[in-house]
Amino acid sequence: MGKVIIFGATCLAILFMGVTASSFRTTITIAENPREQMSQRCQMEMQRAQNLRSCEEYLRQSTKFTEEGRYMDQQSGDWRQSFPRCCEQMEEMQDEQCRCEGIKQVMQQEQERGELQGREMREACKTAQSLPGLCRMSPHQCHNIPTPTFY
Repeated sequence: MGKVIIFGATCLAILFMGVTASSFRTTITIAENPREQMSQRCQMEMQRAQNLRSCEEYLRQSTKFTEEGRYMDQQSGDWRQSFPRCCEQMEEMQDEQCRCEGIKQVMQQEQERGELQGREMREACKTAQSLPGLCRMSPHQCHNIPTPTFY
């Protein structure tokens, strides 16, 4: 009888440890999802960098050139003012991957607004891809920004 009680207690202890260990493992897996952490960190960095508003302005303005290279849209401001502010805002983002993620978000917003289309959208995407490099920071290229080919 004593052996049965000890055997039963041992089985219950092993079962309890198994349940506890599997629930602990699940908790760790959920809490340490790298994509989720990255997204939250990037959102915080974007807010600190004022959502890269100056980069948005610069990308929109950088497409407003004539074939001769003259700036043609005086109403939307001057790209020479928005570019250094854009670089400053990107510099506030310490995580290099977040810079590209932020620029990608800016371009998605531009695409949703529909203000840039055709050649202007293609040019803005190409500029967006190389924006960190233009600001002399890493990464030099953002490969996560697709260039539209359907225009």
